[in-house]
Order: sequence, then C-alpha cells, then structure tokens
Amino acid sequence: MRGGASIFDSISYDDLIMAFFPCIYFETIQQLYFCFAKFENREKGMRIQVEQAIDRLEKRTEFHRILYKFYLVCYNNGIRMILENPATEPNYLITGQNFPSPTMIDKNRMMRGDVFKKPTAYWFVNCEPTNGFTEQFDKKAKRIDRSKASPVAGLCSEERSMISPDYARNFICDFILGKEQVGTQLSIF
Repeated sequence: MRGGASIFDSISYDDLIMAFFPCIYFETIQQLYFCFAKFENREKGMRIQVEQAIDRLEKRTEFHRILYKFYLVCYNNGIRMILENPATEPNYLITGQNFPSPTMIDKNRMMRGDVFKKPTAYWFVNCEPTNGFTEQFDKKAKRIDRSKASPVAGLCSEERSMISPDYARNFICDFILGKEQVGTQLSIF
C-alpha cells in the first residue's frame, strides 16, 4: 500500500496463507467494555470504564484497518489466503456488517474433532473451499479440566483459543485438499 519491498513479494499463487487474525477486539465479549458491563470493571469508577472503552475502541479500529489492508494486499496480488475468526454473535466482523461476509461458518468444530463447539468463520480469498466432510468418529469426550490461567477452561482461556490437531487435520483435508477421510486418519497425505 505504501510501495517498496514487502514480505508479500515472495509469496506465489502456489502458496497459501492461513491467517488467525487477533479476534479479541472483534469478539462478543468486547461489547461488555462499551456498555460498562464488564464484570471485572464493576468496582472501577466511571472515568476508568470510559477510558478503557475508548482505548478498546481505538485498538479495534486499528486492527480493523490492518485487516482491510491485509485483505486487499492478498486480493490484489492473487495471494491465496484463508482468514479465521470466531463467529459468536454479536460479532463486529460478522453481524456488524463491518467486513465482507465470511465464505463459510463451521458452527460446531466438535464435529471435526475439536475440544470446543465454538462457531468459527472463514474467509477464503483467491481460493474456494473444497467440499469434503470428515466426521470425527472417535466419540470419546475430549475435555480440558484445568486452564493454564484459571481452575477451569473458560471463555477466555488459552485452550479455548487453540485449534486441536484433529480439527486442524480434518479442516485441511475437508476444505483445502478436498480429501475425505474415514474415521480418524493420522496423515493428510
């Protein structure tokens, strides 16, 4: 966008970027800052709550601007990119109509072997998803009893932000390679 050399110059059409853009400023929980309902802030004065809301709003605007620039660079240069972001509602990118609609939403990641059900949106730029479907046949309950940051794996835990290896493999096979699997397969090749 500014001209000159770029890290995108050496990326060819044969490459694929899988982008996990920071979701923290677009997620549902951010609304709690803007309406002064954040549980941890209830003891803070109104001035601090307003300052935090303004800070969050400025950061969200900056990340939103960077996201649009990233999207445009990939689009204009023919770079294949898949962008991932949570699809909980309300969501600034999805329900706020502040970004193009996602190509697809995986409403239940547990169906492909993830630990959490959470819905996830994907934007495919300069490529299309393939139409495979690998149902996770291993019905053993996958659980995370304790988070690294708290006694339980909760809403904002690191574990909840991660994608399990099973889900990653199945997503790649289903939507990038178009390779359906039977049960759980150890290799994507």
